[in-house]
Amino acid sequence: MDTGYHRKNKLRIPWQFAIAFLCFLLSRFMVHHGEVLEKYYSSTLNKWTIQLVSKITGIFPFSLAEILYVGHLIAIPVVAAVFIYKLLKGGAFQFLYKVATYLCILYIVFMGMWGLNYSRMSVGTMLNLKVTTYSEEELYELTEALVEKANELRENIIENPEGVVTLKGGYRDVLTRADEGYKILGKSIGVFSGNYGKAKPILLSKPMLYTGITGMYFPFTSEANVNIATHDLLLPATVLHEIAHQRGFASEDEANYIAYLSASAHPDWDFKYSGTMLALIHSMKALSKQNAQLASELTRNYSEGLKRDIHNYNEFWKNYEGNVNKTADKVNDLYLKVNGKVEGTKSYGKMVDLLLAHFIKYGEI
Repeated sequence: MDTGYHRKNKLRIPWQFAIAFLCFLLSRFMVHHGEVLEKYYSSTLNKWTIQLVSKITGIFPFSLAEILYVGHLIAIPVVAAVFIYKLLKGGAFQFLYKVATYLCILYIVFMGMWGLNYSRMSVGTMLNLKVTTYSEEELYELTEALVEKANELRENIIENPEGVVTLKGGYRDVLTRADEGYKILGKSIGVFSGNYGKAKPILLSKPMLYTGITGMYFPFTSEANVNIATHDLLLPATVLHEIAHQRGFASEDEANYIAYLSASAHPDWDFKYSGTMLALIHSMKALSKQNAQLASELTRNYSEGLKRDIHNYNEFWKNYEGNVNKTADKVNDLYLKVNGKVEGTKSYGKMVDLLLAHFIKYGEI
């Protein structure tokens, strides 16, 4: 006999779905209330949580994130096979319901642990940077200043037998020293301070190169994971970029800018150089799109060491170009758009706007 109680039970929305939907609405609401999010989540509750969790997961010398990530990738075809079997034998709806419930729980944890930071107040606002529309002349002056800075820093860099930048202590030494820049930066800018677990190497770094992915922050374990097989030129900057994500800055362009800031504050030459090269690569790309002739003329100012590093860096990545790389970029682009970054991976160009605002504010151009 069908009772009113049973009918009411059937119409009841599971709590996982309801909370997941509320998290989605909250993230959209917070886009227009960055100050509130900053005060009660990003700079307080979320910051404390990430520090605690990253210290706990930091006990393990390997990346827990990598294990979980690979495990879930393997699970995808398994889940698909089980679903097809259930379609044929019965119980497909119940199985699909369980999968959806699990995904909702993952989404809830993701948003609680880090996801709301996609709606965080911009770092430009925090640092009182006047980000606006800049002229071609200003872009040229920025790039020129970065070339000059890179040339000066390059004189203090260790070379391998081919005359290309190399990291004397290897990736382990880089991971160990990475926090030094943030410690110094955090003394004057509190939002960058904190005691976090150190960045970790990715075991499957070599195959990951074919995706073009050089690092990955994993909110569920609060680990900053780094592809240690990438070129030495930008390895230190990559570590600093992932650490910026660990500190709650979700935007890719902001993480790049913060990587430049922390690299500039770092006491070691290799970090300073790597961060400056990250900035130079982005600004030179922007200038090339705006005025290819000006960009080409500016490359004549490169020192011989700088030319060797850039040439070797470009040759390195030519070995990993292909469909996998393009697909990974599309997936990352979709991920950014789903989380509120309308321009997707194109937003990486905004780093140049932050650099321009920074250089103009501090009279560097």
